[in-house]
Amino acid sequence: MTTSSETPPDPAPPTADSWSDVVSAALVGTARRSAPSPAGLPHVERDDPAHTLLDRAALSAVRARAGRPADRAAPQDPGAFDPAPPETAPLPDPRAARRLADLLASGSGLLAEWLELAAQRGLRVPPELLPDLLDRGARDHNRIGRPLLAVAGRRGLWLAGLDARWAYVLRLDEAPRIGAEEWRARPAQERHALLEAREPHLTADDEPLLQEAMADRSSRVRGLALALAARLPDSERGRLLADYARGHVRRGSDGTPEIRRPDLADAVLARALGVEPRTDRGGTRREALERLWILVSHAPLAVWCGHLGEGPEDVVAFAAGNDDELLEALANAAVLQRDRSWARALLPVVLNRLTGGYDVRASRGSALLGLLPPDDQCAWALEFLRSDRRMPEAAALLSVVEQVACPWNAELAALVADTLDGVDRAGSAVTRLCEVAGSRMPPSLHERIAGSARRGAAGDDRPDSLIRLADTLRYRSAMHKEFS
Repeated sequence: MTTSSETPPDPAPPTADSWSDVVSAALVGTARRSAPSPAGLPHVERDDPAHTLLDRAALSAVRARAGRPADRAAPQDPGAFDPAPPETAPLPDPRAARRLADLLASGSGLLAEWLELAAQRGLRVPPELLPDLLDRGARDHNRIGRPLLAVAGRRGLWLAGLDARWAYVLRLDEAPRIGAEEWRARPAQERHALLEAREPHLTADDEPLLQEAMADRSSRVRGLALALAARLPDSERGRLLADYARGHVRRGSDGTPEIRRPDLADAVLARALGVEPRTDRGGTRREALERLWILVSHAPLAVWCGHLGEGPEDVVAFAAGNDDELLEALANAAVLQRDRSWARALLPVVLNRLTGGYDVRASRGSALLGLLPPDDQCAWALEFLRSDRRMPEAAALLSVVEQVACPWNAELAALVADTLDGVDRAGSAVTRLCEVAGSRMPPSLHERIAGSARRGAAGDDRPDSLIRLADTLRYRSAMHKEFS
């Protein structure tokens, strides 16, 4: 950087909208380019242009990491807001903190695992990493929002109150406590976010709020409220839909389903389903069937026990043997209502169809499996794979284990490792299998996978994806040890 007077700076300093403008001025020197004045910062002017540039760069850097725009304050006034409250949770080991910085800098998908490990041990994020973490959560708060909240500490909540980008943290924190009147006063985007964050804390007392949300002017809010209302225990809406369901779907005298299409002009049913009634007595058969699908999806699943069969297994067998649409609607209901007992009853039928080539989304197979605890998911996969006594090829194995979206137990992971050990050439199935295994296989298997990769180093066509998998598992293994 030079301040030589041989080439005077431009008389009118440009306005910089980004950090890159400040960096560019530093690289070429203030003798050739005036110090930019970043928009939204206090004006700083020194006798030496180099000092001016350094001060403006410092302000820009602070603004990038702070929770509010930079401003001037009196010596005894730290910006007219209360300081962050003291922390009580301990910090992680310095090695784990460096790991978090690496994960944030690289944009790694393993960030969620780090947050969960820290949350399990009651730790908090080092304060210097909070701004970057809050920024990352703003882009991906559906996946990492809750574990982030658990490790953000009091300072994380304090920072979230200073910048609108980070307000999602406050919504996650306040959602269980916010009342209907305050919820009603928020803009549509916040109403949706608050309902979404309230999901894990739903009780029967939330029915009035959800009833109001089902008539919200925002279609996103209405759709979410309908889904959440289906999960309420013993609700007035649930009892109403149960009565309608019994009248529209029953077991006929010949042992097959007897189905009556809903009246599209029925205002009571339409309101309960969140749709508009048809006032012209018109409508198509397709519209009626769509409304029937919604009815079956939202009616409490218990209504079918003693009506279509003795228990969930009987009802599923009845639907599977007679009406695929009814079966798919019941599967949709189990996912929507988060019902594990019905998921267990549906899985043998639905997932058999899935692995036989049926469409994943139509079958809801993955979502049903995801309702079960991790050990049960792995047990299902092992039972299914062992029904064929041959060692599965990568493509056949992938079609099953890809549905197990949770940490794999030792048995399932060993079966995947055995299969990968036997592959001798690259392929899309092997590549995808390694990608899936990277986040789900126990990281302790990194040496075994590395050995499988090394056996191909002599020149055969062993896939590079094995090397990448070994590297990922080794990285995760080191991360876990930093929390031990």
